[in-house]
Amino acid sequence: MSDLGAQRRFFAVEIQITSNLKSPAIIEALASVARERFLPPGPWTIRGEADFQAPMRQTPDADPRHVYHNIAVAIDSGRMLFNGAPGVIAMAIDALMLKPGERVLHLGTGLGYYTALIAACVGSSGRVVGIEVDPQLAVAARANLADQPWVDIRNGNGSEPLSESFDAILINAGVTDPLAGWLDPLAAGGRMVLAI
Repeated sequence: MSDLGAQRRFFAVEIQITSNLKSPAIIEALASVARERFLPPGPWTIRGEADFQAPMRQTPDADPRHVYHNIAVAIDSGRMLFNGAPGVIAMAIDALMLKPGERVLHLGTGLGYYTALIAACVGSSGRVVGIEVDPQLAVAARANLADQPWVDIRNGNGSEPLSESFDAILINAGVTDPLAGWLDPLAAGGRMVLAI
């Protein structure tokens, strides 16, 4: 195993322990999905999960090992747009109890890292629809996930009616309340988590 592979594996175990993850699928996804593939090129602007008032800081270089910690990594620091701390979003994904073959809607795809984790959990027999409000981020996420044909990335604000149903829905976008229309595509026995 390469140094980076070992770092990813350690990262997955650390997030499992600190976030009390139960699903082997999300732990394996954290260990295998390359987070740096879904980020701007390094060095990266980062901040801790606990104190959003603390100043942002830079990684010393572009070594991808720097992003395998429970930190938020800037996608666009000028707009305060971050790939959020994995401990929080991984807990939300874990709470969805995803199984292979399930259909999942992810609202707030960003550059696609957490959508990729979801896609790893449901596998190629599943289906993942990611919706991103920022057109440039949606285009980048689509390119980042192009090697996974079971993932469909769309540009939109999530209020558009959906013509399909989902077993699970993850909302991690800047919302204060769920839209009533988000319940309509939820299949019987489906689960929804708002990680806002």
